[in-house]
Amino acid sequence: MTTKKTVASDILSYSVDGKESEVVKNTTKLFDLKPNRVLLAQYNRVYLANQRQGNASAKTRAEVAGTTKKIYKQKGTGKARHGSMKAPIFKGGGVVGGPKPHEFRLSISKEQRKKAMQSALAYQAQENALSLVNDGILKIETKTKTVQAFLVSAKLENKKVLFVLPDAKATGLIRSTQNLKNITCTHLGEINVFDVLNAQHIVIVAEAFKSLQHTYFA
Repeated sequence: MTTKKTVASDILSYSVDGKESEVVKNTTKLFDLKPNRVLLAQYNRVYLANQRQGNASAKTRAEVAGTTKKIYKQKGTGKARHGSMKAPIFKGGGVVGGPKPHEFRLSISKEQRKKAMQSALAYQAQENALSLVNDGILKIETKTKTVQAFLVSAKLENKKVLFVLPDAKATGLIRSTQNLKNITCTHLGEINVFDVLNAQHIVIVAEAFKSLQHTYFA
């Protein structure tokens, strides 16, 4: 099969065996949109902040277990004056200025999320880092070598690849990628801008691509 000559505004579609099958049509909106880099940076900041649990906690001298009895008399010992072994300078004592549970969550509007996803998909498409794969890949059995063969044929074996599925029902494909380094799967219910930008190449199942086009570029 001869390789199709592509231009900067082409998105390739691959068959299940990783061979180029056709050039995807009706993708002009992806290439006409100028990615909003400021919004993408804002989204990533919000996303990463929301991944923080904020549950680190250190005990102060009022919270550590132990006696409050004065460790020795105030004067006459030649030592510094101390009132409790809970003081921060002693081993097992309280911590000064230590972390306490803190809420790190930030918010971003629904409209900003939509525009951020539009920018992320447009950016990857314009960088020639986005392609499609035939819906038949959803029906493959759980065999790592099948996905590995696809990646080699598509010349993606050395890249960080994100597969975007229409849903989580394609267990054969999902399980087949679990032992492959730098290969991950997501679906339309979980896809986010951070994962899209973090991948070196996005492979979207044809069915999922239609939904993305309808949602973000209709």
